[in-house]
Amino acid sequence: MKASIFLMALSTFLLSNQPVSVAQNHAKKYDVVVDTDLGGDPDDIQSLFRLLHYSDILRIRGIISTPCSDREGHPWDTVPQTRLIKEWIMRIDPDHLRNNGYDELMRESDLIRAVYAGTPTPGLPSAERTSEGSQHLVNVAKNYSIEDPLWILVWGSLTTVAQALFDCPSIAPNIRIYYIGSTNTQHDRLSRDFVHAFMANKYDNLWWIENGVMPKGSRETFRGIYQGGEQTGEWNSITFVEQHIRHHGSTHQGLFNERCGDAFPGSIWPRGGLKEGDSPSLLFLISPVIGNIGNVNDPTSDSWGGTFRRPEPVAFPNYYTDLDATPEACQATISKWRVNFLSDWKTRWDRYTFRKP
Repeated sequence: MKASIFLMALSTFLLSNQPVSVAQNHAKKYDVVVDTDLGGDPDDIQSLFRLLHYSDILRIRGIISTPCSDREGHPWDTVPQTRLIKEWIMRIDPDHLRNNGYDELMRESDLIRAVYAGTPTPGLPSAERTSEGSQHLVNVAKNYSIEDPLWILVWGSLTTVAQALFDCPSIAPNIRIYYIGSTNTQHDRLSRDFVHAFMANKYDNLWWIENGVMPKGSRETFRGIYQGGEQTGEWNSITFVEQHIRHHGSTHQGLFNERCGDAFPGSIWPRGGLKEGDSPSLLFLISPVIGNIGNVNDPTSDSWGGTFRRPEPVAFPNYYTDLDATPEACQATISKWRVNFLSDWKTRWDRYTFRKP
């Protein structure tokens, strides 16, 4: 793809003044902001595909790019990747799906306008570290409440979320955080600890799922999305990609050289397969709507996005972490639903095939 073609197409979408249109085809919808360290790692890109395929349920109010600090292990994640996120949105081609009869999905132009650069480096928040991403998060969160919260799904470090809470502590009652921890905590431990201290010192009712508490490897419920469960036949990580994703989608009217299903990046491990390590945050919200399983107000109940516990229910009544169990037991709270959450996504990928690209 030539850079000039991409920029011209991007400008066309950004100039569109069409309002967001989300049809009321589901009993419940959730407003979300996604904070991602999407870069060269296929993990976040795979989850972005799922996010956009479910924008009829998840109304996307922002996609914030927050880089990580592991330059040696994750060189692709060390700079803001807003342009790359926008390019992947265009590769997914939501308007192609809308034109195939799924106009409850969000428009491509609205999704592109929702992309913001987060706080660029790890560390404790301060007045000097405010970013367009943290400002956007504050501005959006002000429009919500305890009764009608904004969901923040964190697929990278808590850097930008911590900055937003520093900039405007009053948004705390208005938000619910689902954070994929583990390695992301390692990338910015100071920001994660700031959020915990904020909960301890300023707002003990902060609503927060921390999926993947430290030490790394001790729980990591989120890994159940690709480890365990039914792994035979079409549900195998590699087979699912080959059978249900490859050869699907459009080329965005020739803007790209291949269909989006062929561009869909296979995971680093399992090599070439489906991983989606950040998607449990989406599945937690989707589960009761699509699968009739779970309760977003009670993370201790069964859910496609995992089952959690309250480690300190008196001190922090809305803080949830992995179960006090082995990693395998924690991950099984997601993996046991593998056929369920993959079956629905398989159906959504098939939407591309109704009309030639």
